Amino acid sequence: MQLLVFVSSHCPHCPKAVTAVKEAVSQYSGYNLSYRKIRAKTVEAKQILGRYEIKACPTIIGLNDSEKIVCKIVGVPSEKKAQERN
Repeated sequence: MQLLVFVSSHCPHCPKAVTAVKEAVSQYSGYNLSYRKIRAKTVEAKQILGRYEIKACPTIIGLNDSEKIVCKIVGVPSEKKAQERN
């Protein structure tokens, strides 16, 4: 599974979301979990924001091998919330 973390450079909460995702990837390293941070104002982001209906930063989505959303968290996940989504 791949986690995409959508962030904005002016968002005070985005660094916390990235840290939470990094910790989850580290904690579940044996499960083929990876992540990518996507900055909202980039060309790449503009191509994917609409496809996955991302309207706020930070937003974390989990994609399966077919690139379908299997989980979506808007905002900074608490540890409990992140574990419930896995």
